[in-house]
Amino acid sequence: MVDLSSAITQMAILLLVTIIGFAAAKRGYLDEHVKGKLTLLLLNVTLPCMILASAGSIDASQMGGQIGWTFALGIAQFFLLLASGALCNLVLRTPRGERPLYLFMSVLTNTGFVGIPVIAALYGDRTVLLSSVFIMAMNLLIYSVGFALIAPRGTKTGQSPWKAMANPATVASLGAIGLLLAGVRLPTVIEGTLDMVGGITAPVAMLLVGVIVANMPLREVATEWRLYPFIAVRQLLVPAALFLALRPLVPDPVVLGLFVIMFAMPVGSMASMFAGQFGRDQALPAKGTVLSTMASFAIIPALVVFMGTA
Repeated sequence: MVDLSSAITQMAILLLVTIIGFAAAKRGYLDEHVKGKLTLLLLNVTLPCMILASAGSIDASQMGGQIGWTFALGIAQFFLLLASGALCNLVLRTPRGERPLYLFMSVLTNTGFVGIPVIAALYGDRTVLLSSVFIMAMNLLIYSVGFALIAPRGTKTGQSPWKAMANPATVASLGAIGLLLAGVRLPTVIEGTLDMVGGITAPVAMLLVGVIVANMPLREVATEWRLYPFIAVRQLLVPAALFLALRPLVPDPVVLGLFVIMFAMPVGSMASMFAGQFGRDQALPAKGTVLSTMASFAIIPALVVFMGTA
């Protein structure tokens, strides 16, 4: 497992970068226009470079079993997240109109935008490819079953999951797996370039998280009381319980740690946009993104400590 002091240090660094992003947004240095352009840069350029560069730091002989377990756990996590959302709806007596949103907020988590940089910071760059495989498995269900959760009856959920998954990060993941299986190593100059460009993914992602928080009225966010127990259950209690349940079954501690940390990821920043696309309330998912993101800086170190001492 990951070294506890190193993990806490890495999370503290990510938190400080987020605070810098928050301050920059408040000062007007990072506005919505810049945020949109940086988001596109991250998703379409730096993250794919980071994924491709990770193939050079992986021992192919040790990855076969890890990839299989990671993909299977990615599929399982979607349904476990869905179950945790249903449990929260039941316990919190969520109003009928908000139930689909809580289910959607449970499954659409920030695994790519925040998850990959956090996992890389905690477990090293060699886990970037594993994280990508995990996200591929999750996305297959998010863009099909996930959209069906918030789509009104009788409406289409938009593009097929296969088309939705045809993005640069997925293509880079498949390319990295292909290089790994073929035993091909990219030329040093290419690998170095990809590594340098991919290296800005984590700081850019955390700066953007700070911008998201800065652009939301925190007083309004704080009044959404159901989000507090929802976050505690979905991001802390359920991942901790699943760690104890799966520890005897999953042979690789890195894969298990990846599963637990990914489970604790905050509500995805795209949840609000998708909710609006299907005629749902956009304010609740936006509040969920901000509050769960802020909470994750305490929850993730707590889970790392728990996994290291349990």
